[in-house]
Amino acid sequence: MKNLKKVLILLFVGIVSFNYAQDMNAAGEAFNNGNQALKGKDFAGAVTYYEESLDECSMIGADAAELQGKVEGQLTKAYYYNAQVLYKKKKFDASVAEFNKAIEAAGVSGDTKTEGKAKKFIPKVNTSKGMGLVKEKKYDEAIALFDEAKNSKSASVKAYYGMGLAYKGKSDIDAAAESFDNCIKSGEGNPKAEKTTTKAKLTAQKMLEANAAKELQIEHTQKAVDYLTKATSYGTGSANTYYMLALAYNNQKKFDDAITAATKALTIEGVDGNSVNFELGKAYEGKGDATNACASYKKVTGGPNVKAAEFQIKEVLKCK
Repeated sequence: MKNLKKVLILLFVGIVSFNYAQDMNAAGEAFNNGNQALKGKDFAGAVTYYEESLDECSMIGADAAELQGKVEGQLTKAYYYNAQVLYKKKKFDASVAEFNKAIEAAGVSGDTKTEGKAKKFIPKVNTSKGMGLVKEKKYDEAIALFDEAKNSKSASVKAYYGMGLAYKGKSDIDAAAESFDNCIKSGEGNPKAEKTTTKAKLTAQKMLEANAAKELQIEHTQKAVDYLTKATSYGTGSANTYYMLALAYNNQKKFDDAITAATKALTIEGVDGNSVNFELGKAYEGKGDATNACASYKKVTGGPNVKAAEFQIKEVLKCK
């Protein structure tokens, strides 16, 4: 009987040792497969292999601690790289989830560098997702994402730009202008942000100009002046902005301001000289400067104001 017990004990120990060896081999094999996948840039495959190896190590326990530490370090990197792949494929939700896994794994493996990079990348993903939502006219959802992303220095420029587009879509002009201003301020002195800040300036200028035109149509001239004055601050050089300023100031009988705006408009490439000179003639006429008024009206040689200019020249001012 004692011999039988010894045989059974030895058999049990043998089975345990055999299973242990199998588990260690499986954990090691999965780890090696993960390394090969990572090297081949199959990051999703690497994640699967490393997770499999980690499960095996967890079942083995303390004896697999050394291998487990190596797996955890590699898994952190695999999560991070796979998250980037998902981002490039525009799978934004999956990308954020994977970056969060990288952050969690980094906390275990002690990889603070990868953890920092993952945290820095998430706002960039949210900004890209927000831009997609703007195109879908889901402005409030987009603004919520941009609002989170703007707190990241690396993503703030594009986040503010996207927020400006979203508010513009909602016809909240003041909030849109403020967002575009924040975009420009955030990108100041950063060559990499120049493309986005340039778009912000141009978009803001065109938005304000378009809304000023609407205000002029309903004779809200001061609101139009406010929008147009703000539009000139972006330095995009729109002749139409200054032309409309001249028109608005003439309506307000602020003739000196109208002359300044019209004169500026005439210096900008692409200007409609006929329309601007007509407003310039009106401004000089309003000031009582017949000589300059006549000179400006005579420069109106085309467009819808020709007859009106001729009338002022011949019948009102009796220009020589």
